[in-house]
Amino acid sequence: MPGGGIGESIEDRGLAATCHVETAEGPVRMSETPNKGFAVLTRLPSGQLGFRQLIKLVTRGPVPLVRVVLSTGHEVLAARGHPFYRSGMEAVDAERLAPGDVLETAFRYPEGYTPPDLPDAGPSDPIRVVRVEAAGEGEVMTGTVRDTHALFITAGVLCGE
Repeated sequence: MPGGGIGESIEDRGLAATCHVETAEGPVRMSETPNKGFAVLTRLPSGQLGFRQLIKLVTRGPVPLVRVVLSTGHEVLAARGHPFYRSGMEAVDAERLAPGDVLETAFRYPEGYTPPDLPDAGPSDPIRVVRVEAAGEGEVMTGTVRDTHALFITAGVLCGE
């Protein structure tokens, strides 16, 4: 699943320790995933969702960071070359995301549907990038996701490992 030429160097990749990843146990901070393996939500080659082990977790830095602000109000702090997936599974470095980019997500309600308990929400709206801004330098964490090399993070957005 990794995109050729995207975040090619391991030094260009990583998520801040405070970034939440979607796991079998719900959202968990990267810093709280044990190095022995942790089941994270991923997109399987078939296109379906599934869980695979996140292993070989390492911390590096300081590295240049960017803050990716999402239309959900969530923010993701990542290495500037960390791969995110635009809708259609197009891999792009975090620093190259642009306002309005629609991101690949784990789930979206069908067009026009609003759950009865969220009458004011727009849950069928795609998650978009609001802005990407430089965020100084800091430590990041990354690992290996078995088979897929991708995982879902904050708000169900797909990115590389």
